[in-house]
Amino acid sequence: MRKVIITAALTGAGHGKEVNPNLPEQPEEIIEQAMQCREAGAAIVHVHARDTSGKNTMSLDVFREIHEGIKNSSDLIVELSTGGGPTLPNEERIAPLKLRPEMASLNTFMMIMSVKGVETPFIYKRSEIEETARRAQELGVKPAIAVLNFTCLEEAENLIRKGLVDRPYVLDIGLNLPAQGTLRGTWQNLVTLVERLPEGCVFNVAAGGETELSLTTMAMLLGGNPRVGFEDNVYYAPGQLARNNAELVARTARIARELNLDVAAPDEAREILQIRR
Repeated sequence: MRKVIITAALTGAGHGKEVNPNLPEQPEEIIEQAMQCREAGAAIVHVHARDTSGKNTMSLDVFREIHEGIKNSSDLIVELSTGGGPTLPNEERIAPLKLRPEMASLNTFMMIMSVKGVETPFIYKRSEIEETARRAQELGVKPAIAVLNFTCLEEAENLIRKGLVDRPYVLDIGLNLPAQGTLRGTWQNLVTLVERLPEGCVFNVAAGGETELSLTTMAMLLGGNPRVGFEDNVYYAPGQLARNNAELVARTARIARELNLDVAAPDEAREILQIRR
C-alpha cells in the first residue's frame, strides 16, 4: 500500500487561544501536543513559536526549547517555520535554520492579510527565497516550499532550475487562506495545482477552516499527503472545537486506512523524503 505522510501544524502564527483554548502556545504545550500527534499517526510536526504573551516570535531560544524537547522525546520529524513577520528582515526570518532541523518551511508568496483589522502585505522577494533555499541546502535542511497560488509554483520551479533544492522536492499546497493573493479552497483549484506540479516532487495539502477535511482527503486520493492542525483549522466539526491537534490527526489517519493507504511512521517518511536523521 502507498504510504501517506501526515503533518500536524500545531500552532501557527496568527490566531491563538481566543479562537480555541486548546491551541498550544507555550513550549511545554507544543511539545505535549506533538507527542500526542505522534501517537495519533503524524510523522511531521510543523512548528511556530510564541512568546510568553502568546504572540508570534522568531526567538531562537524559544525555537530551540521546542525543537530539542520534541527531538529528545520522540522520533518525529520537526519542520520549523521560517515565516516570521511581515516587517522582519530575512536574516531574522530564517534564524531557526541555525538549529539544523530536519525540515523547515520556505515561503514564496506575496499576499495581503488582515492583521487586527489592518491590511498587511506579506512579501517574500525572489532574492530572499533563493537565499533561504541556499542556506537550507548548505545546512542539510529539507525545505517545504509553500504554494498558495500559481506564482508560487513559478518560484518553486526557479529554485529547481537553479539547483537550490534537492529531489524529492517538497511542495506544500495551501488553500482557503483568508488573504488576498491566495486561492480559494475548491477541488478545481487543488486539481489544477496538482496537474501543474514539477516532476520529482512530493506534495502536501493544507486547507483552511471548513475545507480542511475535504481537501486533505482529496490530497490522499490524488497521490499526495495531508496536513492538518490548529494552524489551519480549530474545529473538529461545524460548531465543535477540536480538543487538540491529535484529534484531527487521528481522524486523518483513520480516513487514510479506509482508503487502503498506509500511514507512514517518521522513519518511513524520512526514507520517502530522503532526509538523513
